[in-house]
Amino acid sequence: MENKKENIKDVPLEIQKHFYRPICNEEEIERIFNIQNAQDYLLKLRADTIIDHMRLFRVYRNKAKEQGDKWSLERSFVSYHFTHFKNSLPPDLKQKCDENITHGNIFSNEVNGLIFPTQYGIITTISDSMKYFTEFMNLGLLDFKEEVPPHVRLNALRIAIRVMLQTEALDFKMDPRGIIPKVIQKQMRHTYPYQAQFLAGHEYAHFLLGHLDNAKIEEKHLFKAMFKNQEDYRKIGAYTISQKHEFEADLASINLPNYNDIEKRFIYEYALLWFAYLAIYEAVEDYLIPPFGYQTHPGAISRYQNLLDNVPKYKNFNVKYYVEDLPNIIDNFRDFFIEDIGYNCDFYEMYGSAYLDAPNTKWRGKELIDRVDYY
Repeated sequence: MENKKENIKDVPLEIQKHFYRPICNEEEIERIFNIQNAQDYLLKLRADTIIDHMRLFRVYRNKAKEQGDKWSLERSFVSYHFTHFKNSLPPDLKQKCDENITHGNIFSNEVNGLIFPTQYGIITTISDSMKYFTEFMNLGLLDFKEEVPPHVRLNALRIAIRVMLQTEALDFKMDPRGIIPKVIQKQMRHTYPYQAQFLAGHEYAHFLLGHLDNAKIEEKHLFKAMFKNQEDYRKIGAYTISQKHEFEADLASINLPNYNDIEKRFIYEYALLWFAYLAIYEAVEDYLIPPFGYQTHPGAISRYQNLLDNVPKYKNFNVKYYVEDLPNIIDNFRDFFIEDIGYNCDFYEMYGSAYLDAPNTKWRGKELIDRVDYY
């Protein structure tokens, strides 16, 4: 991959532009080849990651075809979680963020928020793949008015974990993993906007609290190699943040904005739920890839406890659920998935698509064939 990038200057400019035309409009292509600011840089980062990843390329090519002249790659990425956090800040803090930080989602199989310096300014991003992780975890663990079969819940959790392991193909719009009733879809999607807003606020908090140090930059890859004979790619230099500062940013994401009581409750509770889900995944990751050396990010359980201990509680906060019940659920599923991996290790490490149920069932429908049922 890197060798190809080194030789790109040898390719005529018009041919280089041709690679972007299926997913960008002409104005965006001109911006990509004449970067003037951080928004242009972010646009190019988005486009390059999609072009490098064939399944994503096919998803966005089809979206561009559907919208025709109205299509914009930049506008296809939502950013309300960034803007709503900023708009809820005191005016002086909002102005500081507006003047110094460019924000926006990207598509990466690194499911987290990032903040990183560029020659055009600081950029903060959240990966769209976070949405799939949270939604499938919700399908596996939340209570719904309609019954969800246990094996469907289990497969939903497996898909979520594969998203985090970066072995699940990110082509959900092209190849849905099953048929989910609309009422359940609505419920399983409810938490994501608030969790994304919490993570967006977390990244902005690093800036507002003075955590960003240009002397502490580490290389990160937006995409993990799909096969063992490949290297991870799309490198950026991101800020390295201490564990102490991670805890501080989590708290500031909730406490700095002037949220109303209902919004603050949702963000707080769903941030706890996010760390609960992350704790289940971390047990799988630690089993497959044992950590070594000092970890800059504190573990999800520690971050969960940090929020539980240090965010002021509102009236009717369900202490029993968040102090006892949810931690017990986390422990049970951590144990289950460690055992499950022992029996099904290849399933978690194999790149491709996993599904909620077998073909020709209520929760799956007919088996879709690549290049026949979708392109």
